[in-house]
Amino acid sequence: MKFTFFALFALAVCHAVSIQSQARGPIIWQEEFDTLDYSRWKHLITAWRGGNNEFQYYDNLPENSYVRDGILYIKPTLTADRFGEDFLYNGVLDLNQEGCNVDIDGGCYVVAGNEIINPAQSARMVTSDSFSFTYGTIEVRAKMPKGDWIWPAIWMLPTDNVYGGWPQSGEIDIVETRGNADFSCNGSPIGRQLAGSTLHWGPDPSQNRYDLTHWEKIIQSPDFATDFHIFRVE
Repeated sequence: MKFTFFALFALAVCHAVSIQSQARGPIIWQEEFDTLDYSRWKHLITAWRGGNNEFQYYDNLPENSYVRDGILYIKPTLTADRFGEDFLYNGVLDLNQEGCNVDIDGGCYVVAGNEIINPAQSARMVTSDSFSFTYGTIEVRAKMPKGDWIWPAIWMLPTDNVYGGWPQSGEIDIVETRGNADFSCNGSPIGRQLAGSTLHWGPDPSQNRYDLTHWEKIIQSPDFATDFHIFRVE
């Protein structure tokens, strides 16, 4: 089974990505973000909220994903800034006009009603059409974003669900953090001082045993949004 590298939601800045065929082996894929190479990276365009009922929809707008000085920026913005506040409660978000490519749970066409239109817009970029690998080491140099309720994530997902739907075929979360500055649970910081990595697996979503394969790291100063860090999975 091959996995494909995913960059998801609000990763503020990503400086470099490299993949080795095995530990200390040759580099088989590398991205320095000298430009945004659309032969490598594909934008997902959808309002599907995923398994977490997320607040954002994904588009390929230049204000949400761009490259500058060798750095990829993924930046969330407010839907109301584009369409107006009333649009959230009375509008129709028709992403078919913008090339919607994930039509799950009505993700291409959303009508405000019992729920408002997704109030944030961001970018989700994948390499599923250009590159995947089975064994090796992946390394990402990235700085996480600052901002309440921002959830940056860098994932690997299978190109083919050969063992069945999620999480049967697995998911590897290289890193996830939160953008909140002051956010704690039972006295422990869970904002941007904490980063986690997780393997999702199990026979069905209700029996996802990620709790057995989850790792966390807490740093107080500087936090994960203050400077670049290297995140590696072997």
